Amino acid sequence: MPRNNEELLHELIKKYARLYMKMAKDKGIPFDDVEDIVMDAFWSFYRSKHFGMLSETETKAMMARIVENKCIDWYRKNKRAQSNEDIDEMEFLKAPSEDEPLQKAVSDEGYQDIIRCMEEMKKSWRDVAVMYWIEGLSVSEICERLGITGDVCRSRITKARKYLKKKLKDRLGKNGHSADS
Repeated sequence: MPRNNEELLHELIKKYARLYMKMAKDKGIPFDDVEDIVMDAFWSFYRSKHFGMLSETETKAMMARIVENKCIDWYRKNKRAQSNEDIDEMEFLKAPSEDEPLQKAVSDEGYQDIIRCMEEMKKSWRDVAVMYWIEGLSVSEICERLGITGDVCRSRITKARKYLKKKLKDRLGKNGHSADS
């Protein structure tokens, strides 16, 4: 059993680094950046108020979330750095897999309409929408990240939902396919 936080950190890295590196690699992160992302995630967790306070299962789940968020941050950073390339971060964040109900419910074209609508919405609404619907963060986690109140967060979620409903109603036909088709 570790005697202090540094020993606990070292033990966690030894035990789980490969797991989280595989996770980052599976998210499409280039091999050269995988280790940096995972180590950054471990340091973020180490500096958090939760370090050393959670069960092993909770720690693994928390680390998985942090690694996932670091991957998202990597894509956002590289999207800005390579603005000439068409990197669609929204598609990375939540591309539906073959066996998900979303894949059956929304055609690829319809999914692209949703992404375009989200890209057109106010940045403050889009940030909250991505964190809430795509990253799966709770209202309190979003508030902590953005430094806003719960009321402001819920209001932005509501406004984003109404915006998407209106825009998608205009773009999609009755059968759920793009009106352009």
